[in-house]
Amino acid sequence: LQTEGTSSRLTMPCQIVDYTGERITVQFKSGAAQKTYPAEQVVEVRTVWLESHELGRKLLAERKLDEATRALQTALVAEKRAWVRREILASLIRCSLRTGDRASAGTRFLKLLESDPTTRQFGLIPLVWAAESVSGAAKSQARDWLKQESDAARLLGASLLLDDGATGDTAAQELQTLQRCTDERVRLLAQAQSWRLKLRALEIGDLELSRWETRVHEMPAKLRGGPSYLLGRGWAMRREHDRAATSLLWTALMDDGDARLAARAGVEAAESLKRLGQPDDAHRLLQDIATRFPDTEFGEAAK
Repeated sequence: LQTEGTSSRLTMPCQIVDYTGERITVQFKSGAAQKTYPAEQVVEVRTVWLESHELGRKLLAERKLDEATRALQTALVAEKRAWVRREILASLIRCSLRTGDRASAGTRFLKLLESDPTTRQFGLIPLVWAAESVSGAAKSQARDWLKQESDAARLLGASLLLDDGATGDTAAQELQTLQRCTDERVRLLAQAQSWRLKLRALEIGDLELSRWETRVHEMPAKLRGGPSYLLGRGWAMRREHDRAATSLLWTALMDDGDARLAARAGVEAAESLKRLGQPDDAHRLLQDIATRFPDTEFGEAAK
């Protein structure tokens, strides 16, 4: 732990009773009453993971996604600690995002959110930020999400269906509604999702992009990846390649929760760098993207 206003860190041997986005609750071996600390004071957590969980984490790091998913699913069934189950779900969401399985990623995310509405992993919500083909299974799931009471579920549904010819208008209306909801995370992301419509219609000017930029910078870092990508796309459309590269690089280098989006942002940032007359910087960036995301479409394109 590192308490506010101090630079020193405190190591506390204890049993973790629960760990949410708001607080960590621990039990000391002395048998004293449980104690609670703000989650933002937690620097690092060390615990004993199940063997299948350890294996799943290792395989995910090695980008062996099918094997990682199987190991993590085994761990999810066997693990009894609720807070660790949430960690496993977060890893499974990363697997699904990396393979482009948005239906699975969304289902797992909503389970995670149900277990901890204050989750530290809200940035993993699998929203669509760039043009892509959404599978029939994902569209079917998205239509169901649009009917749910959960604001996050409806945000997921609207995001996946926004470019759909049959349900795009309904999705756009839902995004407008969600911009007035009480959950600030959903409200901010719904607002940013609506920017996709502006970019698609080429209805964007420097003044509005400057407003977007202010909003992105005011967002919590964990929510900034997708909105920063759209901001970069907007600046690129306006041929403001310096500002485009800055925004796209943020997504590529600072937020790899959605590996495919990060890789795409990196490739597009490299294009802006080339247009700025910085081919060496662009080449180094493409090498980094190819190394970090070799299993993605844009990681392959960066080679």
